[in-house]
Amino acid sequence: MNPLTLTTRRRTLRYGLAGLLAIGTLGFWGCGGGDSGYPDPTASITTTKTANALIEPATLKQWIDEGKVNNADPAYLDKVVVVTVATAAQYAAQHVPGSLLLDAGSQLAITRLDGVGTTGTEVLDGPSMDGLVQRMGVNGNTTVVFVASKGQNALNPARAYFTFRYWGFPRERLKVLNGGEDGWDKAATAGAWGPAFALSNAAAPTVAASTFTVRNWYVANGNSTANFGLRTAIGEMIGVVDRINAGSLATDATGVSILDVRGGNPSVFIRTAGVDDFAQYAASGTGNTSTYKPTSDLTARLASFGITSAKSMTYVYCASGHRASSVFFVLDGILGWPVSLYDGSWGQWSSYASTATANKVAAAWQTDVNSPGTTLNRSSGAITPAGTGIVLDAVANALYTSVTDARANQMLNEDKAYFTSGSSKGGSSSTGGGGSSSGC
Repeated sequence: MNPLTLTTRRRTLRYGLAGLLAIGTLGFWGCGGGDSGYPDPTASITTTKTANALIEPATLKQWIDEGKVNNADPAYLDKVVVVTVATAAQYAAQHVPGSLLLDAGSQLAITRLDGVGTTGTEVLDGPSMDGLVQRMGVNGNTTVVFVASKGQNALNPARAYFTFRYWGFPRERLKVLNGGEDGWDKAATAGAWGPAFALSNAAAPTVAASTFTVRNWYVANGNSTANFGLRTAIGEMIGVVDRINAGSLATDATGVSILDVRGGNPSVFIRTAGVDDFAQYAASGTGNTSTYKPTSDLTARLASFGITSAKSMTYVYCASGHRASSVFFVLDGILGWPVSLYDGSWGQWSSYASTATANKVAAAWQTDVNSPGTTLNRSSGAITPAGTGIVLDAVANALYTSVTDARANQMLNEDKAYFTSGSSKGGSSSTGGGGSSSGC
């Protein structure tokens, strides 16, 4: 054999084995089955892998110390963007150093057509999301940390988390800072971190915009649109109740559950729903942002409603989809259990009542009537219609005579069309869409 050929074969074999070892290391370390965005775990710098999507202030400080936050290198694999989810005034008063603003008043929900009417509390559409992530310089290698403003509850970061998850961001690339700015302030004081880490009223940092699009996640997640299952539309929610009433959808230990977390012990709710209070999943002091309770407390609370990891799906809702986002985060971000947010929630559901005097929906869509072929009502009792939860769309109301008409799931159809159009520009995307028990 030619000596050069033999040398070449040996070199190829040696490099091939090294490559296999490197791939094996990344597969072991990556959250959700091998995320190519994570470097060698033996290196001195950490990755952004955590046990779940809830992080403590010390973790974020370490990422700041390591130069991850707002890292300007487009090829950097572990960039972190910190996002204060608050009003502009709250952000101007103080924020975690280096954080950007996501305006909770105008950038967390929009008005969209869903079913037979428009509702003003719906999740963002694709172009809105792209505008948001590009302005923040987010790309496929970015970990986004959501932070509550000082003195505010944890609902805004949870709603932002849900929004990003809905648009395909893998769980391991999203974090919520436990305790928000209050938690950060306390940790900085207790740890004597110094003035560089004090809450700041400085202007937002200037970051280079990205060209990343949420459509990149469609390709990165294996051409899957499973992320859209994290939201339930009005027609889908009515369909779930109808199937439960008809006995074709189980609610046993491995079946589905519905959880109403409006709080205040409502007397009327979606049929078969457990009635809970979103505030029971967090602990808060006077004037301080709530912190999520320990995992053991969270699972015990859910188990009291028959909800465990064995459930095939838990549907959560509240009054407008905002409070329920916090429980969505508990189930998806902390526990990793199947969950879907009905974001139209009770404001929409109660507006579809047969007794509405304005914006009255067609019979097939009414939420206070018996499910077809059964003697069981879709709601637990008589509804006093909100009357203003929707703006009726006359064309949709006349055209869609069945809640299962796929055309009436307008948001899903629109978002899937945008998402699956695909894109390869704007930086790389990490693989894996859901995270796993190995951490995030």
